[in-house]
Amino acid sequence: MKILHLIGFYPEIGGPFSVIKELLIKLSQKGVSIKVLSPIPKNYDKGKLSFIKELPFEVEYIEEQLPRFIMPSFSLKFIDKIRQEETDLIHIAMLFDFYSIATYFSKKPYLVSLHGTFMKEKFNLRKFKKLKKNFYMSIIGKKILKKAKFIHLLTQEEKEHFLEFYPEFESKIRVIPNGLDLSQFEVNLNKSDLIKKYPHLKDKKIILFLSRINWIKGLDILIPAFAKLYKEDKNFHLLIVGKDDGDGYEKKVKQWVNNYGLLDAVTFTGLLTGKDKLMAFYGSDIFVLPSYSEGLSTAVIEAMACGIPIVVSDKVGISKEIMQYNAGTVVKTNVDDVYNGIKNVFQNLDKAKDMALNAKKMVHDLYDINKVADEMIKMYEELIDKSLISNRLCKNL
Repeated sequence: MKILHLIGFYPEIGGPFSVIKELLIKLSQKGVSIKVLSPIPKNYDKGKLSFIKELPFEVEYIEEQLPRFIMPSFSLKFIDKIRQEETDLIHIAMLFDFYSIATYFSKKPYLVSLHGTFMKEKFNLRKFKKLKKNFYMSIIGKKILKKAKFIHLLTQEEKEHFLEFYPEFESKIRVIPNGLDLSQFEVNLNKSDLIKKYPHLKDKKIILFLSRINWIKGLDILIPAFAKLYKEDKNFHLLIVGKDDGDGYEKKVKQWVNNYGLLDAVTFTGLLTGKDKLMAFYGSDIFVLPSYSEGLSTAVIEAMACGIPIVVSDKVGISKEIMQYNAGTVVKTNVDDVYNGIKNVFQNLDKAKDMALNAKKMVHDLYDINKVADEMIKMYEELIDKSLISNRLCKNL
């Protein structure tokens, strides 16, 4: 079985990069032949790509020829490369990237992963982006979905939202979540390790935000909610882990921190990976993500795998599952709800620890990379069989 994956495959992408990398490694270990074609920004530091030498599959990079705000992943080289590749099927990671258009015209069987693109709040929140998406869908996007053999979604909630836009594609939908290699979270780390790196966190009640620094992540809610907590107890400290998403939003967040008088109570670490990221999880008292919209947040699943109590908004794609497992605190996207949610965790630590144990069980039940890879292989096999039958029918006509 040969699968060509079209996806951005470099570390700056953040959580999705690490999740997809682990999935592709696991698929390779299970006998699937994988090749990745990845767009890469112009003048990107190729030294950051040395990790691909250790991967059990081939990765080829194609330099983008236009800025992403004009057309994500645009390069005419994708057209020829996709046509030349000998593959059983193509797995497209992003519908709105140029390689989706190139695949549509390649006459090869493909499936599309949407990664939360059609979560209602995310689709509707910014008018200009909504107009761009609607224009794209009317010109080519809907045609790409119609021609796709399958449409891959991450959660049942994402499926419900997508069907409000395109109910005619229900039969194409397959729901498979992201997975984690849970063995990577079996580490001996605790708060003392984090304090060695950040000594000023000693004796602090550490609230962790770990995600892209982007408007959709709800930092405009978290900062004032944290300010209320800090006013009551100066031992609280907010650890913000992540990089600016490229639109300068981090400057705005830092201005809020300054306006609320929180300069000594908030630490910005930038992007943390590997052991440093795990240290942030294991060293913090609570993880908070008050997003306005999420498909399946990698950071939430990672926090749950580490056994840290979580507070997330009801816009996070797995909030229903979290409530079913009693695996964390789910709040509305407003300041008072986030404030009360965090405060209740610290006031009821025994209950929070029990919920964290439930969270670890939920991750093992639903997001183990071995189970997810097996589900993905079944979907690939179904798609390939479907394509073979379709080809035979065409030849007989």
